[in-house]
Amino acid sequence: MGYLRRADRIANWLLQPAASIALRYGLALVSIAAALGLAQTFLRFHLPQPFAAFALSAIAITFWYGGTVPGILAAVLASLARSYFFDPDISSVSRILYDVVFLVFALMMVWITRVRKELEVKVAKRTMELTQATESLKPLTKQLEREEAYLAEAQRLSHTGSFGWRLSTGEIFWSDETFRIFQYDRATKPGVEQVLQRVHPEDAALVRQSIERASQDGRGFDIEHRLSMPDGVIKHVRVVGHPIAKDESGELEFIGAITDITDRKRAEALLAGEKRLLEMVAGGYSLAQILDGLCRLVEEQAPDVLASILLLDSNGKQLWHGGAPSLPKAYNDAVNGIVIGPSVGSCGTAACLGKQVIVSDIANDPFWTEFRELALAHSLRACWSTPIFSAEGKVIGTFAMYYREPRSPSPRDQDIIGQITHLAGVAIQHKLAEDALRRSESYLAEAQRLTHTGSWVWRVAGMQALHLSDEWYRIYGFDPKHGMPDREQRLERIHPEDRAKYRATIDRAVAANSDYDIEFRLLLPGGTVKYIQSVGHPVLDASRNLVEFVGSTSDITERKRAEEALRQAQADLAHMNRVNTMSELAASLAHEIRQPIAAAVTDANTCLRWLMRENPDVEEARQTAVRIVKDATRAAEIISRIRLLFKKGTPERELVDVNEVIRDMIVLLRSEAARYSISVRTELARDIPQVTADRVQLQQVLMNLMINSIDAMKDVDWTRELAIKSQRAETDQLLVLVSDTGMGLPLQQTEQIFNAFFTTKPNGTGMGLSISRSIVESHGGRLWAGDNSPCGASFYFTLPIEVEAHE
Repeated sequence: MGYLRRADRIANWLLQPAASIALRYGLALVSIAAALGLAQTFLRFHLPQPFAAFALSAIAITFWYGGTVPGILAAVLASLARSYFFDPDISSVSRILYDVVFLVFALMMVWITRVRKELEVKVAKRTMELTQATESLKPLTKQLEREEAYLAEAQRLSHTGSFGWRLSTGEIFWSDETFRIFQYDRATKPGVEQVLQRVHPEDAALVRQSIERASQDGRGFDIEHRLSMPDGVIKHVRVVGHPIAKDESGELEFIGAITDITDRKRAEALLAGEKRLLEMVAGGYSLAQILDGLCRLVEEQAPDVLASILLLDSNGKQLWHGGAPSLPKAYNDAVNGIVIGPSVGSCGTAACLGKQVIVSDIANDPFWTEFRELALAHSLRACWSTPIFSAEGKVIGTFAMYYREPRSPSPRDQDIIGQITHLAGVAIQHKLAEDALRRSESYLAEAQRLTHTGSWVWRVAGMQALHLSDEWYRIYGFDPKHGMPDREQRLERIHPEDRAKYRATIDRAVAANSDYDIEFRLLLPGGTVKYIQSVGHPVLDASRNLVEFVGSTSDITERKRAEEALRQAQADLAHMNRVNTMSELAASLAHEIRQPIAAAVTDANTCLRWLMRENPDVEEARQTAVRIVKDATRAAEIISRIRLLFKKGTPERELVDVNEVIRDMIVLLRSEAARYSISVRTELARDIPQVTADRVQLQQVLMNLMINSIDAMKDVDWTRELAIKSQRAETDQLLVLVSDTGMGLPLQQTEQIFNAFFTTKPNGTGMGLSISRSIVESHGGRLWAGDNSPCGASFYFTLPIEVEAHE
């Protein structure tokens, strides 16, 4: 066989297009020469010389490997060699016979060569077809391999295995995932007995019944049951089988799938437990009941576990009992209130470090040094504790799973721990938040009661009230037992004089989607009047449409009374300040009054003399009488101004000429200024308009400022000048300046001089400037002070020209 393979390789080489024609014809010569040499060798050793046989072999080899023409050449050469070298004396008939033999053999080889070539062509064609078919199948083969790999991976990921079941023989075929689900080795031959060995004892009857029914009726099946694994793990599976059509042999087979639904069953149980716990939370159960229920849920999922939940106190120092229905009471009492730390059992350490602590054997773990005897006395050998976190990431408790034998958590255990700690965190936070909300509502209600402020919400559509707090009901005088009052009932409680203002304010806020702040009065059925401040804020939906108003209503009756009392006290104080000031100016005012009275007396005497002449001079007497009237009028005006300053009454706002007020005060204080050799200079603008103000209060402000300037210049050794200036300032305001050349303002106390009871005078009350600022600000203006160059002080105040009077 090796020789033939080598010969084929030589032939293939000779048939290559690159091979020389001479080599093929040379093959004829070489093959015949080889045959001749072999025959001569045989002849020399006196062996039968088989030249004809050697020659025929050479011809055949030449035909096979050299082709037809070289083969014919080999036949001719063989005939010539035989005639020349062997039996040259044989008869012509024998020679012809040999030639015929060579010819026939050559013809036969020609036919064989032709047939060979045809076969080679057919073989090549078939080989090419097979090659093409093989190439075309490669993608399908690869796709099939990929699909098989995908199917195997999909089964592994979905925990779904496939199987085949031949009823006639009982043979069962499993996929790799099915072997994994049943936890059998691949070398195991699956069968019904192997299936029943893994079926949970409580479900064996169901599985047998399903197998028998499928065998007898040939119908498909879909059942769920449990498997009991050798390691004690319980699995839930769903098995679906479908019969396939009978083949020619009449055999019926089932194909189907088995799915490990343990995770689904566990999730369903946890979901049901979670729903049950949430119902407990919503039902107002205590936190202890909720946590006990959570522990029992864990123990249902893992029968050997003893679950425990401890709560961390608000100080983050101690753990207190939350729930542990299956742990011994003595153990729970012993660990209740433990102080957390880095080596305080599993729970104390987990709470301290903020991470899970797994203790597989309490007997040997250093975390349990302090509590080891306690745990072992109650047959507790393993404890896995996991911190429970709030939504803010703060530790609020621990969840622990105890076992009575050494044990480490499996991935399934970790899944349960993760779900339970999350659920515990939700339940604890919800309950704590609920308690906090209840306390907050109680605090809010108490705060509303103390501050007389009620909260409310009303819908814009229909003006329907959605929420009214208890304090709101108390303010409006409604009884909550009778339900929420409608809009008309609420409006009836508003004072008739304020209803139009209230409606207009609400309408503007609704139209502009804006806040509102309004003060109005309530008129209660018993005749009681309350002052109310209501503040509202619009609530918009996702489309920026106005939906509701939320806000508060405050009973400000007491505040209004206090403000009225304060205004009255301020008015009384201002009046006392004016009286004290006028008392200080009594001598100067007496001098101002005495001057026109003395002039009037002198003029009266003169008038009498003119009239007592023998020839009375009536014209002179008349002129003297006119002077008497003027002096008397001047005295009366001074007295009137003094009386006005002494007048005690409610402030009255009217249009006032500020320049006129300034001139009046200069007249009153002219004698006081002259007493201390103080010159008074005025620069009063002519184009300033009148302002809305209380004349007496403006007089008081100017009198305080001018007297302060006079007092500041009493003891100076330089020029004493009091300057009063009025002008129109920017932003439609009137500016009045009172300056002096006195001692100036105290250093770094420019603002303190306006504080009540602050004074730089030995006998001052410290109320003049404070009252003056209060008066100016009540008129919507501003009062401030500054230095006067090169010496002295300047006081400025502004008044709005066109504003409503400020209350």
